[in-house]
Amino acid sequence: MPRTYSMDIRSEVAALRRRRLIEATVEVLGEVGADRLTMDMVAERADAATRTIYNYFPTRQDLLSAVQAELLQAFRDTLQLEIPETGEPAERLRQFVFVLFNMYEQQGGALATLLEFDEPDIRAQVRDMRAWRRDHLEEILRPASGTTLRLPVGQAVAFAFVMTNHVSWRALREELALTQEQAVETTATGIEAGLFRVSEHRTPAKATARGNR
Repeated sequence: MPRTYSMDIRSEVAALRRRRLIEATVEVLGEVGADRLTMDMVAERADAATRTIYNYFPTRQDLLSAVQAELLQAFRDTLQLEIPETGEPAERLRQFVFVLFNMYEQQGGALATLLEFDEPDIRAQVRDMRAWRRDHLEEILRPASGTTLRLPVGQAVAFAFVMTNHVSWRALREELALTQEQAVETTATGIEAGLFRVSEHRTPAKATARGNR
C-alpha cells in the first residue's frame, strides 16, 4: 500500500511538472514565436533545469508537438462553449462576442502562434473553428432576417465573421490598445449598428451591464 501511494504521488508530481513545462512553452511561444524558442528559454520560464525538459521531451520538436496537441485540445474545448439559445438576436450576438473574445484573451499570443504552424491537424482544426463561428453567427442572425436585420443573412454573417476573428480582436487589443471590455463593446456595438435597425439596438450602458453578468 505505501509503495502504491508513493508511486501515485510521483506520477502526480510528474504530470504537474510536465503541465508546467507546456504552459511555460506556450508563454514563450506567444512572446518570441516558434522559430526563436529554445529549451533554455522554456527552462528559465518554468524555473526548471534544462535537463529536466529533456527528461520529458527528448527533442525540441517533441516539445512543440506536445504544445500543438495542448492548443488543439483548447480549440476543441472552445467548440463546446455554450452560446445562449434564446433571446433577442442583438443580445445573443453581444454575448457571443463576449464569450469568443474571452477565449482569445485566455489563449493570448499562443493562439496566433498556433495559427502559424503549417500542420495538417492544425489546419483542419482551424477550419473547424471557423465553421463553428460561422454557424453560430448564422444561427444568431437568421431569426432577425426580414425584420430587424438590414442585410441578407449571408452578407450579415460575413460582416460579423470578419469583425469577430482573432486578427480583428488582436488589432483592437494590441495595435489600438483597447482593454478587453472596450474591445468587446466596440465590436458588439459596431456589429449591432451595422446590421440591425434602430429598434434592435440597446444603449451601451445597458449592454455593458448585461454583458458583464
